Amino acid sequence: MFKPNKHFSSFLMLGLTVLISASVFAQQAIPLNDLSAFTTKSDNWKIVGDAKVDIYKENALSTTPGKGVLACTHEKGKYGNQYELISNLKHGDLDIELDFMLAKGSNSGIYLQGNYEVQLFDSWGKKTAKYNDCGGIYERWNDSKPEGEKGYEGYAPRYNVAKAPGLWQNIKISYQAPRFDANGKKTANAVFLSIVLNGVTIHENVEVSGPTRGSLTAEDVAMGPLRFQGDHGSLAIKNIKINNFDQKPGTLSDLKYKIYYGGLLETEDLSKHKPAETGQSQALTWEILKENNNYTYVYTGKFNAPTAGDYKFRLQASGNSQLKIDGKELIGMEWKNVNEFRLGTINLKAGDHTIEITNNKRDGWLKPALGLWVSGPGFREVSYNTKSSSLSGGGTDPILIPAATNTVTRSFMDFKKDENSKRTRVVHAVSVGSPSNLHYTYDLDKGAVFQVWRGEFLDATPMWHDRGDGSSRPRGSVTSLGNDMVLGKINGSKWESDTTGSGYRPKGYILDDSDVPTFQYLAFGSPVTDYVSVVNNQYFERIIKVSNPVKGLVARVADGASIEKIADGLYAVNGKSYYIQLADKNVKPEVRNADGKQELLIPVNNGEVKYSILF
Repeated sequence: MFKPNKHFSSFLMLGLTVLISASVFAQQAIPLNDLSAFTTKSDNWKIVGDAKVDIYKENALSTTPGKGVLACTHEKGKYGNQYELISNLKHGDLDIELDFMLAKGSNSGIYLQGNYEVQLFDSWGKKTAKYNDCGGIYERWNDSKPEGEKGYEGYAPRYNVAKAPGLWQNIKISYQAPRFDANGKKTANAVFLSIVLNGVTIHENVEVSGPTRGSLTAEDVAMGPLRFQGDHGSLAIKNIKINNFDQKPGTLSDLKYKIYYGGLLETEDLSKHKPAETGQSQALTWEILKENNNYTYVYTGKFNAPTAGDYKFRLQASGNSQLKIDGKELIGMEWKNVNEFRLGTINLKAGDHTIEITNNKRDGWLKPALGLWVSGPGFREVSYNTKSSSLSGGGTDPILIPAATNTVTRSFMDFKKDENSKRTRVVHAVSVGSPSNLHYTYDLDKGAVFQVWRGEFLDATPMWHDRGDGSSRPRGSVTSLGNDMVLGKINGSKWESDTTGSGYRPKGYILDDSDVPTFQYLAFGSPVTDYVSVVNNQYFERIIKVSNPVKGLVARVADGASIEKIADGLYAVNGKSYYIQLADKNVKPEVRNADGKQELLIPVNNGEVKYSILF
């Protein structure tokens, strides 16, 4: 958000030096062992080992000693540019990714080139986001305009997917700097190519006509530093990764082609056949063909790699296709549909390399298409085909399920608990959507709430398009919980909750007057009801009631790599990915280690388990 900034010139006098070498070959982390990568005039920024917040208290963030986390602890109401943090790196085009944690009510921002702010704000629970909410592109400002019109061109995120205070959030920004001609005249505005917050794309191709409010300079510049706002509240940042696109892209030249017609196989030795046509082309295109099927063509050319490093080639071609670099196969001959892409990465020395592309198609129903894109050291992906050549059409309109009212949908649901887990398919999944934009999926076979998300409800295209595969997909920022029974017994160190040992029997669900379901099942000889509701548009409350619970019955309300007690009754799970908040302060929970992970257990002595999921 804007703060008073009257001394632009003082920032321009800073001795900004390049943080890393001029050639950034790939995404690179900014080390957070000390503050040497930055310039600051205050002591509110420090390197720490970890941070946590008091979710009940405004702007309360505490830290523990160590390295790897950049923390700003700042008293609200103290404004000034001396409290911000400026990178020694100066950049033009840039991708940046980082994790951030906000104190309750806190407010910060990331300024690209020192001039264009992406807002970091405690927007948890807001149903409708504005330009000054988390992930918003802040407004521009003109003091000469009348009151109420001074601010303009702010861009709100598509969805509010902000997490609760004290939880780690992730943001990825892909930024294209303004362009200038040889005389320094601006020829193109800055563009936010994309902003992804907590896994959800909230902006795409947003052009901004000039610096946003509180900018480092009054006008656009070709190069500028990263700035982190530090005078509107406390926050923490970690895992800063950048890709600095400061190099020229590779070039493709001397393109020549040979075309063969007829039903030749993709394995045919073309040296034994005379081409029907030969020629030269300025760019790759299938439109050199006179027929739309039963063809094989071969492009050869020269690819110049301006910088040594890894180059990623992305190929689109209808039917069978192959890509060779310097005579060696990079992408093997394989049949693909018109809208499928294949990738190949190769380390190239600086200089010229031969390239060869072969495409064979014998399927009359398949539309022709040819596209090639390459990204490499210090440059974004570039297209080497004509635009019409890769526009194959034939895409599928998505089939989306909204949740303007409480909505219940049955489908298959693919689930992956974490990056190291295998993807599994839940075949009796029930997804429950709400107009608060908070949704969850329940496994009827286990009585488990295994994922929650914030955003839109479901994409049912995989389930309902054509024959379909029966599955649907969440349309929001998903937090994975776990797909095990919540009720169980502890026999020594073993957790007994399998459906055989527990006598688990699903009994479906009933809907109340608001169409909110209560799930019912039998477990350990007792009838169980399971009710999940939305509270304050912010989180879920879950109430499990067990009739005549057996002795020793417990509820495992969370499990993960780590479970950290933040306050009485409040626990952070999986490195502060989400919170579990216990409703009954008289309950004595247990955090125990089991099978290389941690579990949060609650006794079911009185027949009720009540807790909230904050995410």
